[in-house]
Amino acid sequence: MACVAVASLVRTIELEFLQYHPRPLVLHNHLISFNKELIQSFHQKLGFLISQLDEERINGVEAVKHLETKLRDLAFRVEDEIEFLVAHLYDIEEEDDVGIADLVLKEEKPQRDTDAEKATQPCVKLGQNFQTAMEEIEAIKEELLKIKNRDEVEERKTAHDVLQRSEVVSSQAQMVGKNDEFEIIKKLLTELGSKEKKVVSIIGMGGIGKTTLARQVYEDPSISIHFDVRAWVVASQLHNKRQMLIGLLNSISKQGNLEKSTNEDLALKLYQYLKRQRYMVVVDDVWSGEAWDDVSNCFPDDGNGSRVLLTTRLAEVANYSSSNSDFSHHMQLLDQRDSWDLFCEKAGKFCGAEFEIIGRPIVEKCKGLPLAIIVVAGLFSKLCTLNEWENVAKALDSSTTTTIAATCSKILSLSYNHLPHHLKACFLYLGVFPEDYAINANELVRLWSAEGLVKTSENENFDVVADRHIQELMDRNLILVSKWSCCGRKIKVFGVHDLLHAFCVKEAQKENLLHVVRENGSDFPQRCFRWVSIQSSNFDVSTLCYSSRSCRSFFCFSDNDISLNWEQFKLLRVFFFTSYLMYKNIVDFVHLRYLPPALDNQNIVKLFKAWNLQTLSICADDRNYLEFPQLQYFACLFMRGQSPKFVHQNLQCLSWLKPMRCTKEFFTLVPNVKKIRISGERRECNDCIENLVNLQQLERLYINANQWHFTSPNIVQINSHIALLKSLKRLRFQSNRFEWNGINVLCKLPRLEVLKLSGACVGKQWELPEDDKFCQLIVLKIGSTDLKDWEATGDHFPKLEHLSLFSCKKLKEIPSGFAEISKLKSIQLADCRPSVVASAEEIKEEQLDYLNNIVDVVVAERRGYSAYTRVSKPESDEYESDEA
Repeated sequence: MACVAVASLVRTIELEFLQYHPRPLVLHNHLISFNKELIQSFHQKLGFLISQLDEERINGVEAVKHLETKLRDLAFRVEDEIEFLVAHLYDIEEEDDVGIADLVLKEEKPQRDTDAEKATQPCVKLGQNFQTAMEEIEAIKEELLKIKNRDEVEERKTAHDVLQRSEVVSSQAQMVGKNDEFEIIKKLLTELGSKEKKVVSIIGMGGIGKTTLARQVYEDPSISIHFDVRAWVVASQLHNKRQMLIGLLNSISKQGNLEKSTNEDLALKLYQYLKRQRYMVVVDDVWSGEAWDDVSNCFPDDGNGSRVLLTTRLAEVANYSSSNSDFSHHMQLLDQRDSWDLFCEKAGKFCGAEFEIIGRPIVEKCKGLPLAIIVVAGLFSKLCTLNEWENVAKALDSSTTTTIAATCSKILSLSYNHLPHHLKACFLYLGVFPEDYAINANELVRLWSAEGLVKTSENENFDVVADRHIQELMDRNLILVSKWSCCGRKIKVFGVHDLLHAFCVKEAQKENLLHVVRENGSDFPQRCFRWVSIQSSNFDVSTLCYSSRSCRSFFCFSDNDISLNWEQFKLLRVFFFTSYLMYKNIVDFVHLRYLPPALDNQNIVKLFKAWNLQTLSICADDRNYLEFPQLQYFACLFMRGQSPKFVHQNLQCLSWLKPMRCTKEFFTLVPNVKKIRISGERRECNDCIENLVNLQQLERLYINANQWHFTSPNIVQINSHIALLKSLKRLRFQSNRFEWNGINVLCKLPRLEVLKLSGACVGKQWELPEDDKFCQLIVLKIGSTDLKDWEATGDHFPKLEHLSLFSCKKLKEIPSGFAEISKLKSIQLADCRPSVVASAEEIKEEQLDYLNNIVDVVVAERRGYSAYTRVSKPESDEYESDEA
């Protein structure tokens, strides 16, 4: 599996040789000018080849595996050669104490003969490396063409055999702990919806029991009576239209001479069989929209209540084929009681309390996944004595590979192999985090970008593409979302099921990508790897030196100090740590792309060599990091450096910007910024809004007006230029002290979805004129205010879904017109008067009259107000997040 290696190499080539502002040192040594056509050709062929290999791997061609290994090793070697060469050039220049500015000046001046002679050797070496790699690429390509031109008949036969085996296995399965879901599906098939044909989808991860549930429903007597005709077919990953049509026809009634019929004849015959019949057809294990399209036209709609039941691992397939979301059901993992019941049923020979003591911890490790429970129960069913159970339990608890791990891995591999190569790389990367780790989506996006795992087009940035990758992983049931953004549109935090996490780790280790250091210790492998994840507070740091040459990413989830000779890690690009106090004197890594917040600048040495730095958070900017053309996310509490000397196309996010830096000239040089956090004195913060108009792509803005200067006025009139930020989606003000009626100008923001006001406004009354409507607003959060009377109707907030009020101690009530907002889902209250709580409950009751019964009123347990309505733990305050 070469996806990570190739993605990383492709991005390295782009950064070092194909970007708009290459390293001055690379230009100075003529690495690009001497090899440009060769580099571009290699880059293009590399991307094409990985796509071809990925396609053949999905099609189940086993012979491709050794080609992938060849390509992986080639990619690793070429990337090493490139990055070591660049690092070596810095070593040479360092002898003369040459910095970035000196190199730029050299580039602008005619080169002396001695300089040209000095540049010749690395140019020639780089060209030779690429030429050798190009020949290897061509050889792999030729082998791949040979594979693609053979075994087509055998592949089709194999696919047919897989379909037959899948159907036999599913017919033998039994259902435990799924009674509620069983009744839900029956109801969707027989009771809900009109008489028109409906497609019902069962969605869930591999091994969760989709086919078992579908089979139990299919064979239920009440279903048999309700429908005139029933049919079952398995699509499978390697779906075959002809075999699916034949399977459906044979499922209805055994047919003869179907092999001589064309696909069109088969489709017509199936349509005619189902015409004017109330039918139920199950299409099991659908992996793509194409598989559904192959048979969907064969299902007539006679308005008699016919149903198609579809099972899939992919939410996107369900959305593509199903009638609507009301006819889709996501399967749930088993709880502990049902997990144990399933285990007992399958283990067979289970008896006695002694066996239960051993078995329950093993069942808990399966985390409610029916497949895992069935496999481990099958293993224990072959054991006869208590001693044998104990021995196997110890084996399962050890770090060695077990039958359950191997079997579940096969199932997980089906989902994994079906991923596009870019998603394979992104999914494997999740193995660097500890098990059950809460993964911050924004942080992960920046890590993926730094590793080169996200490929973008000209019209999309890394954030958009990476967010789409996360959504795709969720749709494939490969991640478990634990927190959404306040507007419910974006995944903020997620986890990975233990079985899937173990799969990621194992696969990454197999590909020489990852080494994990855990608390229980592990022998350090005497081989190279790219990512190291420290999850232990006590280990021998000297063992890291064995692979420091190849290590690209260093993750530490320990709070203990780690003392390493960082100069040995010459190729390090990601330096991730969760404790600010652990690291001192972070050296000037040549290839560094990601550095999380450091406690102060004493922790890091000048980073003038890190030309491709993308993420940086520091206390003060002693040098101008904005000169780095790849910088995307920059947070600096005291920015003292100068503006960039060029139009910075890649900068996406600026945090803790001071108003004095928010000049028109500065924003003109960073036109693509989408997120900005400004902190400073009230009037200065308000004045600088006028200059933000130059950022026409700005989507998120957070202005924190502090009170350091006592001369600032008590009330500030909001700068009307804010209405010109036409792309703004999220806006947060804190301590700005605007007039309530003055912020009505914000309704002119056409795309505003989230508005958060914390101590932002002063005054007793907020009155919204009839024509001032927040047409796109989804989330409104108001806090720390002396607002007393709020006059508004539902028409002012037609799309509002979430209202949050905290520390609004003088507010009398929520406007009664909010009961007319059809999309309202939740009202969260904290430190508000009883009358506000009562008005929220009245809104909830009135919403019931509109048949909108999803409004949730939540009151935080603060200052005695918990008795007024249901008490629930409020969502964490997003004001602590780095998002506006």
